[in-house]
Amino acid sequence: MGKKFILHFFHERNYEPQSLEDFEREAALAAQAGATHMYIMDVPKRFEEWTDHPGDPYPNWGMLQTCLFKLVVPKALEPYLDADYARRNLELVRRRSEIVKKYGMQAAVVVIDPFYLPEQAYLDHPAWRGPRCDHPRRSRDMYFSPCIDNEEVRGLYYEAMQRLCAEVDIGFFQIITNDSGAGVCWSTGLYNGPNGPEACRKVSMADRIVGFLQVLYDAARSQGRETLIDITSDIFGYKAPEASMDAAWTSLKPGQLVTGRDMHGKKPVYHMLSDLIEHVRPIQTLPMTVDFIRKLREADGSQSEYIKAVIHRSEFDEYIRILDAYRKMQPRDTAQMLDVLRHVAVQIVGESQASKLVDAWCALDDAAHIMADLHFDNFIWMPLFAERVINRPLVPVPAALTEDETAYYTPFLFQATTEEQARDLLNIQGMDFVKGFTATRILRLSVLKVASVLERAAALFESIDTDDAAVSAKLTLTARRVRAVLCMARTLGNAACYQNVLDHTMPEEQPAYNTEWPIEGDARITELNELARKEIDNTYELIRLLDGDPGAFFPIVADDAHEDVFLLSARLPQQLEQKVRIMLAHMRDVDRIYESKNK
Repeated sequence: MGKKFILHFFHERNYEPQSLEDFEREAALAAQAGATHMYIMDVPKRFEEWTDHPGDPYPNWGMLQTCLFKLVVPKALEPYLDADYARRNLELVRRRSEIVKKYGMQAAVVVIDPFYLPEQAYLDHPAWRGPRCDHPRRSRDMYFSPCIDNEEVRGLYYEAMQRLCAEVDIGFFQIITNDSGAGVCWSTGLYNGPNGPEACRKVSMADRIVGFLQVLYDAARSQGRETLIDITSDIFGYKAPEASMDAAWTSLKPGQLVTGRDMHGKKPVYHMLSDLIEHVRPIQTLPMTVDFIRKLREADGSQSEYIKAVIHRSEFDEYIRILDAYRKMQPRDTAQMLDVLRHVAVQIVGESQASKLVDAWCALDDAAHIMADLHFDNFIWMPLFAERVINRPLVPVPAALTEDETAYYTPFLFQATTEEQARDLLNIQGMDFVKGFTATRILRLSVLKVASVLERAAALFESIDTDDAAVSAKLTLTARRVRAVLCMARTLGNAACYQNVLDHTMPEEQPAYNTEWPIEGDARITELNELARKEIDNTYELIRLLDGDPGAFFPIVADDAHEDVFLLSARLPQQLEQKVRIMLAHMRDVDRIYESKNK
């Protein structure tokens, strides 16, 4: 395998940085797998990005990202940005880059830029204001990126890039734009549509992009860095292509890429996206090895010089083992790819148990395909956290809940529209992916179909016999995580079906006054009560699986004061118990809406 690897070890962004010891362990693994570059950019979140915009969930997206000014604050921006935070981040990535260099690799960087600035910066410098870059359904305030056609703004980016490259030898610098709080003037990829200042309306997109890349390119070269720089507006297939930006490749210079394409129209970096891993989020420690090696083979067959691969956490470093074995064994077909997986399984559990482990991996892959085929994509998993479906109660009259009953979850709902939409269990950031009979039935059937496959996967992990206590404990934990995925799938199914009944209930509906006997009553009472009981039992099962340690399953915030949209509280088990208590307290609210049985 003649490809060069750029590896990104993925971690859910939190408020404390990954330890340098853990980072070095990953660097050693990357070098073992033959990587030439390693990403160094996951810096801690800054909670003030959210609290500076009270009641607006939108900054939660930007908090997940690194931008250039979170590493270096140019002098002119010091009155507006947290320079101490940036200095800490720069020192962190500098030390990480030294570790990467120690293992014979170069640093890789990914930023979201041009990232929005505080409003005061634009009030003081009106010519800096570029396009509105927020999402109108996911924000309450307006957020503006700086205009990269403005010479002063370009000077800010030159200063920041120059200072960064003085500290860090960057081999690959990737810029993602038009998402998560960043945007380019007059781009069709902006969520609000093409917009920006009149001063740059007539500047061609090619001139805009190439000019911005040249600023960063020159800044890197001034420090002797031979940096490959790429800017992209392609958000993993979830957005329409930005045609005018993509077409700018014809004007590029050496060392510059637009959406991965160089001046010759070729793509030197293949971005290997293991899509199915997204289908087991937020539990990201499950080994989706079959999908990983399948995507690795596709990448190996490309014409690209580099393969960028995201390495998710797993108990046995399965993905690194696969990369290492793949390089040595060079599989040419599906049977040989399975040989690679078996080779890795033997390393983990020995020859006699390897087949069981491969079967367990295949079962996980089967489950992920079922969920993907039935539109169980990442937007459907998203409400488990971002809308707190995981721990919010299913009740017949959501508006009847008191502030005390909702206080533990409502601040963390990613909802920027109406209270009515916020009460909708499956309204995902202003989008309805599951609505009506057909969609709800598909979701319910997908849960039924995937349940037996996940149970089989869990049983296979549990059946592996090993004398190594540490390996056995990890296999047991993996089985619990698989069953937790099933609990979450059932929660989504129950919530969708419950919401579907509420959607077929008229506002202010009241039970008919009828004293006849016998009366079957309204079937919706039976359906809601059955769904509530299913979810109560399912919630107790999830509590049992967590066993008081939610951090072994989900991204948990260390300090409850910093709980946010994408990080759960360490008190999740207690919150799940509270969910059950609230549901039980409100189950008979159905009698206020529908005609009850009288038999």
